[in-house]
Amino acid sequence: MEREITSVGIDIGTSTTKVVFSRLKVGRRYSVSMLPQYQITERNIVYEGPMHLTPLIGESQINLPALQQILSAEYLSAALKPEEVDTGAVIITGETAVRSNADSILHQLAGESGGFVVAQAGGDLEAVLAGKGAGAEVHSQSAAGTIVNVDIGGGTANAAYFNSGGCIGTMNFHIGGRLIMLESDGTVTKIYPAVQQWLSREGLQLRVGEQAGWPVLLEVTRRWSEMLLEVLLKGSDPQDCPLIYGHPDITATDARDSTVTELWVSGGVGALMEQAAPRNTAEIARYGDIGPLLAHAIKKAAEHYPVKLRTAPGAQRATVIGAGVHTLQLSGSTVYADPGLLPLRNIPVIRLVWPVPVQDAEQPELISAAIKAAFAQGAAKYGSAEPEEMQFAVAIPVITPCTYAVLRRIAEAVTGCSRAHKLKLCILICENDIAKALGNCIYLLSQGGQPCVCLDQISVAHGDYLDMGSPADGNYIPVAVKTLVFSSTNSRKGSDNG
Repeated sequence: MEREITSVGIDIGTSTTKVVFSRLKVGRRYSVSMLPQYQITERNIVYEGPMHLTPLIGESQINLPALQQILSAEYLSAALKPEEVDTGAVIITGETAVRSNADSILHQLAGESGGFVVAQAGGDLEAVLAGKGAGAEVHSQSAAGTIVNVDIGGGTANAAYFNSGGCIGTMNFHIGGRLIMLESDGTVTKIYPAVQQWLSREGLQLRVGEQAGWPVLLEVTRRWSEMLLEVLLKGSDPQDCPLIYGHPDITATDARDSTVTELWVSGGVGALMEQAAPRNTAEIARYGDIGPLLAHAIKKAAEHYPVKLRTAPGAQRATVIGAGVHTLQLSGSTVYADPGLLPLRNIPVIRLVWPVPVQDAEQPELISAAIKAAFAQGAAKYGSAEPEEMQFAVAIPVITPCTYAVLRRIAEAVTGCSRAHKLKLCILICENDIAKALGNCIYLLSQGGQPCVCLDQISVAHGDYLDMGSPADGNYIPVAVKTLVFSSTNSRKGSDNG
């Protein structure tokens, strides 16, 4: 029997704020072990709000009351109340992510927006969400070669490589339509710091308060476009790119070695690629920035590469669609959670590494050593002055055969480590369908003294963060897997540059 849940995506970008509501259908199927598994079987967008200018107070803060008014109006337009929203995501993207009050606003809005709405920001995550929302991930399942989706908005360009239905690398750049802002006569009204430093190094004369000539604007966007595509498509060393930011995903190196056959562009600049090239300074600045010229420059630069260039479907809303529709995973039905522990937010993941081979309970010392190492790593990385406040999740990879003896060895080691590190809460993510049995075993071994949450059938990697909702229908737990790296992307009209 299928159940329908309601999801919201809220993207607070450099220049615009967007809201999307979706209906997700959840169905049940059975695994090879005949245990029921829950999957999202259908995703339908039921409401797409208009673009709203992101309200700011001066240059340093987001205007929370004005933002709350925008969101309240969108809920009203969608005929929904926050308490009717089951899941979703609020993300802060582009230059908005570095406003002084961004972090607190992000989590406050998440708490006000629905029953289990997660808060997140970060260029790598946004790149993946935009690629999912644009459809590049699904398209890569049947396409030959690798698909690159680059989401270019007001403050950043975030790229994700997709192959065979999965993301294989991400990269992030300080390249966006709103990083240089103009009046219709070409007078520069704002240049973002990262770009100002680059302009100085390049010897390009652009100053706030002065008129920018057509040739220099053309040269800026030409160099940005060539730099972007050289790194994404030609394999140039990202460390040599002065406008790259963050730490390029290590897998992006391998991704760029693969055969890239299609380049998709989403975000506000992607949408502008479908418009005619600007013919004068007034047309460049029709949205108050250089987005239209940047869009045309990317089209020109792509002509020199043997790839198919396309504007992503629904380009301007790719990230917000990804946030509202693609953030959620569902746990298996064999979960264990002591009462009152859920929901939980922003739990970092330590992925345990089994020695090779660990095949049975005759190697208890190997099982114990691997678990001790994972807990020690978590304690060292996420410990605090108060040990009882320390929280992290340990991801336990598949172990076969997972007999009761093996299960008990794992439970004994986990219980011992939790006691040794004085963990107030033990959180485990299992690849085997063992969460409920493992949780019960830990309960018995600790005589109920070790609070525990055990989930299975969730795909996580080392360094991910988890948000876990309350049990739905008493059967499965909604989980959002994310990367919280504060600094990010995205979309807008005109340069609707996020």
